[in-house]
Amino acid sequence: MRILHTSDWHLGRSFHNVGMADAQQHAINFMIETITERDIDLVLIAGDVYDRALPPVDAVAMFDQALVDMHAAGATVIVTSGNHDSAIRLGFMSRMMRDVYIRTMPESITDPIVFAPDDAAPVCIWTVPYLEPRYHAAEFGVAANHTAVMGYVMEQVRAEISTRGLEHATHILMAHLFAAGASGSESERNIGQGEVGTLGQVPADIFDGMDYVALGHLHGRQSMSDTVRYSGSPVAYSFSEVNHTKGMWLLDTHHELTIEPVDIPQLKQLAVLKDEITPLLESQQYAWAEDAWCQITVTDPKRPPHAFRRLKHRFPGMLNFILAPTGGVEAQTTYSDRIAKATTDMDLILDFVDHVRNRPASDNEHRWLTEALHHVNRVTAQDVK
Repeated sequence: MRILHTSDWHLGRSFHNVGMADAQQHAINFMIETITERDIDLVLIAGDVYDRALPPVDAVAMFDQALVDMHAAGATVIVTSGNHDSAIRLGFMSRMMRDVYIRTMPESITDPIVFAPDDAAPVCIWTVPYLEPRYHAAEFGVAANHTAVMGYVMEQVRAEISTRGLEHATHILMAHLFAAGASGSESERNIGQGEVGTLGQVPADIFDGMDYVALGHLHGRQSMSDTVRYSGSPVAYSFSEVNHTKGMWLLDTHHELTIEPVDIPQLKQLAVLKDEITPLLESQQYAWAEDAWCQITVTDPKRPPHAFRRLKHRFPGMLNFILAPTGGVEAQTTYSDRIAKATTDMDLILDFVDHVRNRPASDNEHRWLTEALHHVNRVTAQDVK
């Protein structure tokens, strides 16, 4: 069998208030092309199909069409729920589907989906939806942390393998969790709610005995071991992912298990730029970012006039604008120190204007502020009388 491992689509999500539907559809189209071109038999989606429990209708329509297109391209699809998904809503009608398996309930964990290729050992897919310890620990009779809950699950899986006599099959397990030692990003919701330190993380060796573990939750594609891997998200959802290579893992179980990465081309690249305003606006070294989604940090000691507008003209995809002045006395003086030196109300106002934009008031602004302050003082005096 040839299998694609993906996860964390987060359909319905925005990126700095910009809709991601086009980028997500671009990635899904590539997956469907890959299914056709690489003769993929099975697609594993390891949780966080949607970005929230009640997804918008266009996100539901996109996922519905993706399932139709993947099936039409010749693949069976297995989906498990993540911490962003509603298990009930995602799993609706799942028991009536054919060639699409949506597993969202704990009862399905010990009921593997078994494929029996003609010329190879059976392939068993063990599906573990996201399990919140606060809800499942008491049911399982274990401590309320992810390691204890997952340890119990693995005991049940290993017992079921023995009971069914499946020791010689290829065993692939899907799960949605934070494996200890993995690298996260800013776009993942904390999975260890109510847990302190690393209690929300699960050691990778808890999966010993599995031939492959298809993990979801973290958005960077990475390997915890040869057999325990995150596919990462198909598109980026934060600028902390600027160095990620987005993609999937392709598994081939024919004769012996082989694994290779498949990169997903992005509709737009990410750019994280940091420099003074002049090179940002003029240097050709930044020309490549003109069509990217950009986070731009301006480091001039004083805020350049109209910096946002000027940068937006060169970089229309600028989504995050940051001022981080470097050098100079003003950059090293706290605002509280500065207002402590103000001797009049006008000094305080002028210093505030200077502080929030790193540029002092002009002569006209000084005159307007003076007139406004005199007006406020006159009205206040009349109210007192």
